[in-house]
Amino acid sequence: MLSPEQMQLIHEGTCKLLSQTGVKVTHERIAEMLISRGAQRKGERILIPQNMVEDALEKTAKSIRFDAPDPSYGFTVKAIENQMKFGTGGQALYVVDRTSDGWSRRPAGTDDLKQIIACCDQLKHVDFITRPVECDVSEDRMDVEKAKLFQNYCSKPMNLANLVKVDRLDEVIKIIGNPAYISFIVCLVSSPLVMDSFSGDKLIALLEKDIPVAISSCPQGGSTAPFSEVGELLQLNAELLFGYVVANIIRPGAKILYRGIPITSNLYTDGSPRWCQPESIRRVSLAAQLCRFYNLPCCGTAGVSDEAEPSAQGISEKVLSWAYVAASGAQYINSALGMLQQVMSVSFYQYVIDDIALGIVKEKLRACPFQEISQIALKAAAEVLDYFGVAVDEQIESELAARVKYIENPLEPYNEEYINEQLAILEKAVISSKSSTVFMMTARKGLREGYLYRGNRVEAPLNLSRVTEWLQRAGFV
Repeated sequence: MLSPEQMQLIHEGTCKLLSQTGVKVTHERIAEMLISRGAQRKGERILIPQNMVEDALEKTAKSIRFDAPDPSYGFTVKAIENQMKFGTGGQALYVVDRTSDGWSRRPAGTDDLKQIIACCDQLKHVDFITRPVECDVSEDRMDVEKAKLFQNYCSKPMNLANLVKVDRLDEVIKIIGNPAYISFIVCLVSSPLVMDSFSGDKLIALLEKDIPVAISSCPQGGSTAPFSEVGELLQLNAELLFGYVVANIIRPGAKILYRGIPITSNLYTDGSPRWCQPESIRRVSLAAQLCRFYNLPCCGTAGVSDEAEPSAQGISEKVLSWAYVAASGAQYINSALGMLQQVMSVSFYQYVIDDIALGIVKEKLRACPFQEISQIALKAAAEVLDYFGVAVDEQIESELAARVKYIENPLEPYNEEYINEQLAILEKAVISSKSSTVFMMTARKGLREGYLYRGNRVEAPLNLSRVTEWLQRAGFV
């Protein structure tokens, strides 16, 4: 969706942001490492020159291997290759169960983690398993109890997501048995442009053991980032490229995945994240395309429904998200199955629904590699909805087409003048220490111009009989 020239402008704007505004770093060891390599200190902020960014991009690993207890599930992500590897994700607090009256939500716990790992280990289109919920144990025991469950029930590559206690890492590796089976996610920078010191400790510990890490940034346009698509992409890219600089100082050739999740805040209501609405699907797809522009292994995020329970609307959101994020170049796609309610909930039913739907989406993408992605996405959405008993009439077709049109069409210019305007907003937000106020004040123009998609819902009952049969046969309901 962006030309090479537009992505180069984003890169140059990102480097300007890092060199002139920089990142707040309170982790003294990392600050000293950066300064020793050419960065400058300006108060609590560290300014990163462009040559440090480009040196890190050149050094970082372009190929990352993910092994598994069952060798047939292992795979390698190569920056230059197009792939579609989908996995679970999230740190959900709740499980949504089906009842005779509809759906109910309850707190998630250790037994749910065990059952979800075992369930996803059987699903055909789950290529790796990221920790979906946490154990209901003390924080000190969280890492080791999680590792025990993965070791007992997972035969696929294991992404343990967040390392809660750095001093538990050796024990986790010992429990798993082979460090080549595991990877992690580290949110090194809190938006906007503030490095988290504890995450710095985690990154050092993981990279010293040569463990793959997805460096993650998830700003929300309008609250923790500019409401502007261009501005949010600049900030996101700066936060992630800062992570690459740090990682490749810690360990040259670090095994790092670029995980950019620039979504929007619902400024019409409570400011909640809009994970799977058209403008967020577009922005996350742009992040994936930008990652591939750099020739880096790409960890995408797709399929996190904003719905509270399985629904036709949720299926529509997920299919468009998977299709566009994969087509934009994401290779290792996290949080792709089971997620509901903006990462707050998961559901056994949704895992199976998503596995079936992903099979259809992958088939469409592989069968028609030269067809317009809009047509692939629309056909896949219609076929998935039909599979679950939804008659795709003219009204539903029109709504799906409107969402696709919104995903594909930019509302802002990608030129040097506009990028400089966004850089000025970012600098003002960061230096003032009142970033959310600045971002919300500058969001009014975007609200008037329709930055938040406001279409119709896809309303229809689902036929989940085949999903229920699978879950009953497998012993999960």
